[in-house]
Amino acid sequence: PIQVRRAGGMSNDAAIAAVTATLKAMIFAAVSRDATLVGSEVTARPPDRARQNVAGNQVNLFLYRTSIDAAWRNEDPPGLRPGETGQPPLPLVLSYLITAYGDNDDEVLSHRLLGLAISVLNDRPLLSRAVIAASLQGSGLETQVERVRLTPHPIPLDEISRMWATFNTGYRISVSYDAAVVLIDGT
Repeated sequence: PIQVRRAGGMSNDAAIAAVTATLKAMIFAAVSRDATLVGSEVTARPPDRARQNVAGNQVNLFLYRTSIDAAWRNEDPPGLRPGETGQPPLPLVLSYLITAYGDNDDEVLSHRLLGLAISVLNDRPLLSRAVIAASLQGSGLETQVERVRLTPHPIPLDEISRMWATFNTGYRISVSYDAAVVLIDGT
C-alpha cells in the first residue's frame, strides 16, 4: 500500500490549548452579558493557584486529565482512499474541572457563576468552528473532521475528595466536563 499523509481534517499539537481557550471564551462571553457579573474573570489555572491575584468573581477551568478515545484509536486518518495507509491520529479526551468563586468568597455568587458556566456548556455541546478559530488560531481544531463535543463527567465524591486533597487546597463545589474528540495529526 501507498503511505499517504493528508493535510486537513485533524488538528496539531496546539489543539489542547485551543479547546481551553474556546471554553474560556464561551464562558467569558456569557458572564460578560450578565450585568450583575460584569468584571468576572475566567481563568485556566491549577486549583491551588486559582485565586492568586483574583479577589472578585471567577470561573476557573483546570485540565486535570487527558485520555485516549478508544473508538478513534485504531482508525485510519480521515480522507484516505482505498489502498492508502497513514499514521492514525492521536485521539484525545480532555477532562476539565470547572470551579467558581464569588466576590469576597460569596457562595451564592459562586453558585450563580457555576450555574452559568454549566448552562453555557449544556446549551452549546458542540464547539463552534468560528469560536475555536477566534479563540486560538493555528491549531487546525476548527477544521478537524470530527467536531469537539462537551459532555458532563460526574466524578464520584471519593474521587473528587482525593483530587482536592492532591491539590492541597480546600474543597470547592465543581463540575467536570469531557471535551472529545481532539484528533491530533501524527508527525
